[in-house]
Amino acid sequence: MTIASIRLFHLVAPLAEPIGNALVFFQQRETVLVQVVDDSGLSGWGECWSTPLAAAATIRGQLAPVLLGQQARETGRLWHGMVAALGHARQTTAMTAVAGLDIALHDLAARQQQVPLSTWLGGAWRQSVPAYASGPFFKPGGHPYRDFERDIESYLRQGFRALKLRSGFNPADDAAIALTARRMLGAEGTLMLDFNQSYQPRAALAAASRMAEAGLLWIEEPTVPTDLAGYRQLAAQLQPALAGGETFAMAADFLPFLEQGCMDVLQPDIAVCGGLTGIGKIAALAEIFGRPVVPHVWGSIVNFQAALHFAATRPPLRSGAAVPYPLMEFDAGPNPLLDMCGRPGLTAEGAVALSDAPGLGIDLTPDLFAPFLRASETIEA
Repeated sequence: MTIASIRLFHLVAPLAEPIGNALVFFQQRETVLVQVVDDSGLSGWGECWSTPLAAAATIRGQLAPVLLGQQARETGRLWHGMVAALGHARQTTAMTAVAGLDIALHDLAARQQQVPLSTWLGGAWRQSVPAYASGPFFKPGGHPYRDFERDIESYLRQGFRALKLRSGFNPADDAAIALTARRMLGAEGTLMLDFNQSYQPRAALAAASRMAEAGLLWIEEPTVPTDLAGYRQLAAQLQPALAGGETFAMAADFLPFLEQGCMDVLQPDIAVCGGLTGIGKIAALAEIFGRPVVPHVWGSIVNFQAALHFAATRPPLRSGAAVPYPLMEFDAGPNPLLDMCGRPGLTAEGAVALSDAPGLGIDLTPDLFAPFLRASETIEA
Protein backbone atom coordinates (compact mmCIF):
# COMPACT_ATOMS: atom_id res chain seq x y z
CA MET A 1 0.00 0.00 0.00
CA THR A 2 2.15 2.81 -1.31
CA ILE A 3 1.23 6.49 -1.66
CA ALA A 4 -0.48 6.98 -5.02
CA SER A 5 -1.58 10.62 -4.89
CA ILE A 6 -1.76 13.78 -2.83
CA ARG A 7 -4.82 16.01 -3.03
CA LEU A 8 -4.96 19.64 -1.89
CA PHE A 9 -8.17 21.50 -1.06
CA HIS A 10 -8.15 25.28 -0.47
CA LEU A 11 -11.04 26.18 1.85
CA VAL A 12 -12.33 29.64 2.77
CA ALA A 13 -15.26 30.14 5.17
CA PRO A 14 -16.40 33.79 5.50
CA LEU A 15 -17.54 34.95 8.94
CA ALA A 16 -20.71 36.92 9.62
CA GLU A 17 -18.68 39.36 11.73
CA PRO A 18 -14.90 39.85 12.00
CA ILE A 19 -13.23 38.46 15.12
CA GLY A 20 -9.72 38.95 16.39
CA ASN A 21 -7.31 39.78 19.16
CA ALA A 22 -5.14 42.71 20.14
CA LEU A 23 -2.88 42.07 17.15
CA VAL A 24 -5.09 41.15 14.17
CA PHE A 25 -8.69 40.64 12.98
CA PHE A 26 -10.03 37.85 10.76
CA GLN A 27 -12.91 38.10 8.31
CA GLN A 28 -12.76 34.45 7.34
CA ARG A 29 -11.39 31.06 8.32
CA GLU A 30 -8.98 29.62 5.78
CA THR A 31 -6.93 26.46 5.39
CA VAL A 32 -5.56 23.96 2.91
CA LEU A 33 -6.58 20.38 3.66
CA VAL A 34 -4.14 17.70 2.54
CA GLN A 35 -5.35 14.22 1.58
CA VAL A 36 -2.74 11.48 1.10
CA VAL A 37 -4.19 8.50 -0.78
CA ASP A 38 -2.64 5.03 -1.02
CA ASP A 39 -3.00 2.67 -3.98
CA SER A 40 -5.87 0.83 -2.29
CA GLY A 41 -7.92 4.04 -2.14
CA LEU A 42 -7.52 4.53 1.62
CA SER A 43 -6.58 8.06 2.65
CA GLY A 44 -5.46 10.22 5.55
CA TRP A 45 -6.02 13.93 6.22
CA GLY A 46 -3.72 16.75 7.26
CA GLU A 47 -3.90 20.53 7.09
CA CYS A 48 -1.92 23.72 6.53
CA TRP A 49 -3.84 26.65 8.02
CA SER A 50 -0.83 28.97 8.36
CA THR A 51 0.14 30.62 5.04
CA PRO A 52 -1.96 27.95 3.30
CA LEU A 53 -1.33 28.83 -0.34
CA ALA A 54 2.43 29.16 0.13
CA ALA A 55 2.46 25.83 1.97
CA ALA A 56 0.50 24.25 -0.89
CA ALA A 57 3.10 25.53 -3.37
CA THR A 58 5.87 23.96 -1.27
CA ILE A 59 4.03 20.64 -1.24
CA ARG A 60 3.51 20.81 -4.98
CA GLY A 61 7.04 21.80 -5.87
CA GLN A 62 9.30 20.19 -3.28
CA LEU A 63 7.63 17.69 -0.96
CA ALA A 64 5.20 15.58 -2.98
CA PRO A 65 8.01 13.83 -4.92
CA VAL A 66 9.49 12.67 -1.61
CA LEU A 67 6.28 10.82 -0.68
CA LEU A 68 4.80 9.43 -3.89
CA GLY A 69 5.42 5.69 -4.18
CA GLN A 70 6.50 5.40 -0.52
CA GLN A 71 4.96 3.58 2.45
CA ALA A 72 2.86 5.92 4.60
CA ARG A 73 3.75 4.05 7.79
CA GLU A 74 7.40 5.08 7.50
CA THR A 75 6.53 8.46 9.00
CA GLY A 76 9.89 9.19 10.60
CA ARG A 77 11.97 8.46 7.51
CA LEU A 78 9.60 10.43 5.31
CA TRP A 79 9.64 13.40 7.71
CA HIS A 80 13.42 13.58 7.52
CA GLY A 81 13.24 13.22 3.75
CA MET A 82 10.85 16.16 3.49
CA VAL A 83 12.97 18.33 5.77
CA ALA A 84 16.06 17.47 3.75
CA ALA A 85 14.22 18.44 0.56
CA LEU A 86 13.68 21.92 2.01
CA GLY A 87 17.42 22.53 2.27
CA HIS A 88 18.01 25.56 4.48
CA ALA A 89 14.48 26.94 3.97
CA ARG A 90 13.03 25.58 7.22
CA GLN A 91 11.00 28.58 8.24
CA THR A 92 7.35 28.50 9.34
CA THR A 93 5.81 28.25 5.85
CA ALA A 94 8.03 25.35 4.84
CA MET A 95 7.45 23.43 8.07
CA THR A 96 3.72 24.08 7.75
CA ALA A 97 3.85 22.23 4.44
CA VAL A 98 5.72 19.36 6.11
CA ALA A 99 3.13 19.39 8.90
CA GLY A 100 0.17 19.02 6.58
CA LEU A 101 1.69 15.97 4.93
CA ASP A 102 2.98 14.47 8.18
CA ILE A 103 -0.44 14.65 9.87
CA ALA A 104 -2.00 12.99 6.82
CA LEU A 105 0.66 10.26 6.83
CA HIS A 106 -0.04 9.48 10.48
CA ASP A 107 -3.79 9.42 9.87
CA LEU A 108 -3.36 7.11 6.88
CA ALA A 109 -0.90 4.80 8.66
CA ALA A 110 -3.27 4.45 11.63
CA ARG A 111 -6.20 3.77 9.29
CA GLN A 112 -4.18 1.11 7.46
CA GLN A 113 -3.62 -0.59 10.82
CA GLN A 114 -7.25 0.00 11.88
CA VAL A 115 -6.21 1.70 15.13
CA PRO A 116 -6.88 5.17 16.59
CA LEU A 117 -4.18 7.75 15.99
CA SER A 118 -3.43 7.83 19.73
CA THR A 119 -2.59 4.11 19.57
CA TRP A 120 -0.32 4.67 16.57
CA LEU A 121 1.40 7.44 18.56
CA GLY A 122 2.19 5.04 21.39
CA GLY A 123 -1.00 4.74 23.40
CA ALA A 124 -3.47 6.94 25.24
CA TRP A 125 -3.18 7.72 28.95
CA ARG A 126 -6.79 8.89 29.02
CA GLN A 127 -9.98 8.65 26.99
CA SER A 128 -10.85 12.33 27.35
CA VAL A 129 -8.82 15.53 27.69
CA PRO A 130 -9.94 18.54 29.80
CA ALA A 131 -10.72 21.41 27.43
CA TYR A 132 -10.49 25.16 27.80
CA ALA A 133 -12.59 27.60 25.79
CA SER A 134 -10.23 29.75 23.75
CA GLY A 135 -12.09 33.07 23.68
CA PRO A 136 -13.88 35.43 23.75
CA PHE A 137 -12.50 37.29 20.76
CA PHE A 138 -12.20 41.02 20.12
CA LYS A 139 -14.76 42.55 17.74
CA PRO A 140 -14.23 45.69 15.65
CA GLY A 141 -16.00 48.92 16.54
CA GLY A 142 -16.72 49.90 20.11
CA HIS A 143 -14.93 48.51 23.14
CA PRO A 144 -13.24 45.17 22.35
CA TYR A 145 -14.38 43.63 25.66
CA ARG A 146 -18.01 44.72 25.31
CA ASP A 147 -19.43 41.20 24.67
CA PHE A 148 -17.05 39.21 26.83
CA GLU A 149 -19.41 38.60 29.73
CA ARG A 150 -22.14 37.35 27.43
CA ASP A 151 -19.69 35.06 25.63
CA ILE A 152 -18.25 33.70 28.89
CA GLU A 153 -21.76 32.88 30.09
CA SER A 154 -22.27 30.95 26.85
CA TYR A 155 -19.07 28.95 27.39
CA LEU A 156 -20.11 28.07 30.92
CA ARG A 157 -23.52 26.90 29.71
CA GLN A 158 -21.75 24.65 27.19
CA GLY A 159 -19.92 22.97 30.07
CA PHE A 160 -16.45 24.54 29.95
CA ARG A 161 -14.68 24.74 33.29
CA ALA A 162 -11.58 26.46 31.93
CA LEU A 163 -11.17 29.62 29.87
CA LYS A 164 -8.42 31.49 28.04
CA LEU A 165 -9.17 35.19 27.52
CA ARG A 166 -7.96 37.29 24.63
CA SER A 167 -6.33 40.37 26.17
CA GLY A 168 -3.89 43.19 25.49
CA PHE A 169 -6.11 46.28 25.05
CA ASN A 170 -4.78 48.37 27.93
CA PRO A 171 -3.62 47.35 31.42
CA ALA A 172 -6.61 48.75 33.34
CA ASP A 173 -9.27 47.19 31.12
CA ASP A 174 -7.29 43.96 30.79
CA ALA A 175 -7.30 43.59 34.57
CA ALA A 176 -10.98 44.44 34.88
CA ILE A 177 -12.07 41.74 32.42
CA ALA A 178 -9.71 39.16 33.95
CA LEU A 179 -11.20 39.78 37.41
CA THR A 180 -14.71 39.60 35.96
CA ALA A 181 -13.90 36.29 34.29
CA ARG A 182 -12.59 34.92 37.58
CA ARG A 183 -15.80 35.90 39.35
CA MET A 184 -17.89 34.20 36.66
CA LEU A 185 -15.77 31.03 36.64
CA GLY A 186 -15.63 30.72 40.40
CA ALA A 187 -12.68 29.80 42.54
CA GLU A 188 -12.38 26.28 41.12
CA GLY A 189 -12.36 27.25 37.43
CA THR A 190 -9.11 27.42 35.47
CA LEU A 191 -8.32 30.81 33.94
CA MET A 192 -5.56 31.70 31.47
CA LEU A 193 -4.89 34.85 29.46
CA ASP A 194 -3.38 35.49 26.01
CA PHE A 195 -1.78 38.85 25.22
CA ASN A 196 -1.22 37.73 21.58
CA GLN A 197 2.20 39.40 21.33
CA SER A 198 0.56 42.81 21.76
CA TYR A 199 2.76 44.32 24.50
CA GLN A 200 6.34 45.21 25.17
CA PRO A 201 7.56 43.45 28.32
CA ARG A 202 7.06 46.38 30.73
CA ALA A 203 3.52 46.97 29.47
CA ALA A 204 2.76 43.25 29.89
CA LEU A 205 4.12 43.45 33.42
CA ALA A 206 1.96 46.48 34.17
CA ALA A 207 -1.15 44.67 32.96
CA ALA A 208 -0.34 41.42 34.76
CA SER A 209 0.39 43.19 38.06
CA ARG A 210 -3.14 44.60 38.10
CA MET A 211 -4.79 41.20 37.79
CA ALA A 212 -2.98 39.16 40.44
CA GLU A 213 -6.27 38.35 42.18
CA ALA A 214 -7.56 36.65 39.01
CA GLY A 215 -5.39 33.64 39.83
CA LEU A 216 -4.16 32.99 36.29
CA LEU A 217 -2.68 29.60 35.46
CA TRP A 218 -0.62 31.08 32.64
CA ILE A 219 -0.04 34.21 30.58
CA GLU A 220 0.45 33.43 26.91
CA GLU A 221 2.62 35.32 24.42
CA PRO A 222 3.16 38.32 26.73
CA THR A 223 5.48 39.85 24.13
CA VAL A 224 6.78 39.02 20.65
CA PRO A 225 7.64 35.31 20.34
CA THR A 226 11.36 35.75 19.70
CA ASP A 227 11.98 38.22 22.56
CA LEU A 228 14.03 35.94 24.77
CA ALA A 229 15.23 38.82 26.94
CA GLY A 230 11.64 39.99 27.41
CA TYR A 231 10.46 36.53 28.44
CA ARG A 232 13.38 36.30 30.86
CA GLN A 233 12.50 39.70 32.34
CA LEU A 234 8.85 38.70 32.82
CA ALA A 235 9.64 35.25 34.19
CA ALA A 236 11.63 36.86 36.99
CA GLN A 237 8.70 39.04 38.08
CA LEU A 238 5.44 37.24 37.32
CA GLN A 239 3.79 34.52 39.34
CA PRO A 240 1.67 32.88 36.59
CA ALA A 241 3.40 30.50 34.22
CA LEU A 242 4.56 31.89 30.88
CA ALA A 243 3.34 30.10 27.75
CA GLY A 244 4.23 30.44 24.08
CA GLY A 245 5.71 28.92 20.97
CA GLU A 246 2.72 28.64 18.62
CA THR A 247 4.74 30.21 15.80
CA PHE A 248 7.86 28.09 16.33
CA ALA A 249 8.69 25.76 13.46
CA MET A 250 11.29 23.45 15.05
CA ALA A 251 12.10 21.93 18.42
CA ALA A 252 15.35 23.92 18.50
CA ASP A 253 13.36 27.17 18.65
CA PHE A 254 12.18 26.25 22.17
CA LEU A 255 15.60 25.36 23.54
CA PRO A 256 16.86 28.88 24.46
CA PHE A 257 13.65 29.60 26.38
CA LEU A 258 13.91 26.31 28.27
CA GLU A 259 17.59 26.83 29.06
CA GLN A 260 16.84 30.31 30.39
CA GLY A 261 13.89 29.04 32.45
CA CYS A 262 11.43 31.51 30.95
CA MET A 263 8.86 29.34 29.20
CA ASP A 264 6.76 27.13 31.46
CA VAL A 265 4.12 25.83 29.04
CA LEU A 266 5.15 24.89 25.50
CA GLN A 267 2.45 25.55 22.90
CA PRO A 268 3.56 24.34 19.48
CA ASP A 269 0.88 24.08 16.81
CA ILE A 270 0.93 20.65 15.16
CA ALA A 271 -0.01 22.21 11.81
CA VAL A 272 2.97 24.60 12.04
CA CYS A 273 5.83 22.77 13.77
CA GLY A 274 6.25 19.90 11.33
CA GLY A 275 3.22 17.82 12.24
CA LEU A 276 3.00 14.97 14.71
CA THR A 277 6.61 13.99 14.13
CA GLY A 278 7.67 17.56 14.80
CA ILE A 279 5.68 17.94 18.00
CA GLY A 280 7.02 14.58 19.16
CA LYS A 281 10.52 16.04 19.09
CA ILE A 282 9.32 19.08 21.04
CA ALA A 283 7.66 16.79 23.59
CA ALA A 284 10.92 14.89 24.08
CA LEU A 285 12.73 18.17 24.73
CA ALA A 286 9.98 19.28 27.13
CA GLU A 287 10.33 16.06 29.13
CA ILE A 288 14.03 16.73 29.67
CA PHE A 289 13.13 20.08 31.27
CA GLY A 290 9.99 18.81 33.03
CA ARG A 291 7.63 21.12 31.12
CA PRO A 292 4.15 20.37 29.74
CA VAL A 293 3.22 20.56 26.06
CA VAL A 294 -0.25 22.00 25.41
CA PRO A 295 -0.77 22.24 21.63
CA HIS A 296 -1.99 25.50 20.17
CA VAL A 297 -5.09 24.71 18.09
CA TRP A 298 -6.36 26.78 15.16
CA GLY A 299 -7.72 25.85 11.76
CA SER A 300 -10.13 23.02 11.07
CA ILE A 301 -11.38 19.81 12.66
CA VAL A 302 -8.27 18.06 11.31
CA ASN A 303 -5.82 20.01 13.46
CA PHE A 304 -8.24 19.80 16.40
CA GLN A 305 -8.36 16.01 16.25
CA ALA A 306 -4.60 15.70 15.76
CA ALA A 307 -4.07 17.79 18.91
CA LEU A 308 -6.65 15.76 20.83
CA HIS A 309 -4.99 12.44 20.01
CA PHE A 310 -1.55 13.83 20.81
CA ALA A 311 -2.72 15.29 24.14
CA ALA A 312 -4.29 11.96 25.09
CA THR A 313 -0.85 10.34 24.88
CA ARG A 314 0.85 12.77 27.26
CA PRO A 315 1.57 11.69 30.86
CA PRO A 316 -0.07 13.84 33.54
CA LEU A 317 1.81 16.78 35.08
CA ARG A 318 0.54 18.74 38.06
CA SER A 319 -0.51 22.20 36.90
CA GLY A 320 -1.41 23.99 40.12
CA ALA A 321 -5.00 24.24 38.83
CA ALA A 322 -8.05 22.04 39.33
CA VAL A 323 -6.79 19.50 36.80
CA PRO A 324 -3.30 18.41 35.75
CA TYR A 325 -1.82 18.92 32.31
CA PRO A 326 -2.43 18.17 29.47
CA LEU A 327 -5.23 20.54 28.47
CA MET A 328 -7.00 20.81 25.12
CA GLU A 329 -7.46 24.19 23.41
CA PHE A 330 -11.01 24.49 22.05
CA ASP A 331 -11.50 27.36 19.59
CA ALA A 332 -14.74 28.84 20.94
CA GLY A 333 -15.28 31.40 18.18
CA PRO A 334 -17.34 30.97 15.03
CA ASN A 335 -15.55 28.42 12.85
CA PRO A 336 -17.37 26.51 10.09
CA LEU A 337 -14.18 24.55 9.41
CA LEU A 338 -14.28 23.12 12.92
CA ASP A 339 -17.92 22.15 12.49
CA MET A 340 -17.56 20.17 9.25
CA CYS A 341 -18.07 16.80 10.93
CA GLY A 342 -20.26 18.24 13.68
CA ARG A 343 -18.74 20.44 16.37
CA PRO A 344 -16.97 18.34 19.02
CA GLY A 345 -18.92 18.09 22.26
CA LEU A 346 -17.90 18.15 25.91
CA THR A 347 -18.31 15.52 28.57
CA ALA A 348 -20.02 16.36 31.86
CA GLU A 349 -16.53 17.10 33.25
CA GLY A 350 -15.76 19.69 30.56
CA ALA A 351 -13.47 17.41 28.55
CA VAL A 352 -13.35 16.27 24.92
CA ALA A 353 -13.73 12.52 24.46
CA LEU A 354 -11.29 10.56 22.32
CA SER A 355 -12.73 8.52 19.47
CA ASP A 356 -11.79 4.86 19.14
CA ALA A 357 -12.35 4.93 15.37
CA PRO A 358 -9.26 4.47 13.15
CA GLY A 359 -6.91 7.37 12.55
CA LEU A 360 -8.10 10.85 13.49
CA GLY A 361 -11.51 9.38 14.26
CA ILE A 362 -13.47 11.59 11.85
CA ASP A 363 -15.20 10.61 8.63
CA LEU A 364 -14.16 13.58 6.50
CA THR A 365 -15.21 13.63 2.84
CA PRO A 366 -15.01 16.40 0.22
CA ASP A 367 -18.77 16.86 0.16
CA LEU A 368 -18.64 18.08 3.77
CA PHE A 369 -16.49 21.07 2.85
CA ALA A 370 -17.89 21.69 -0.64
CA PRO A 371 -19.48 25.04 0.42
CA PHE A 372 -16.03 26.39 1.33
CA LEU A 373 -13.99 24.98 -1.54
CA ARG A 374 -12.09 27.57 -3.60
CA ALA A 375 -9.71 25.27 -5.47
CA SER A 376 -8.41 21.71 -5.51
CA GLU A 377 -5.70 19.72 -7.25
CA THR A 378 -4.35 16.21 -7.38
CA ILE A 379 -0.63 15.42 -7.52
CA GLU A 380 0.38 12.02 -8.85
CA ALA A 381 3.63 10.36 -9.81
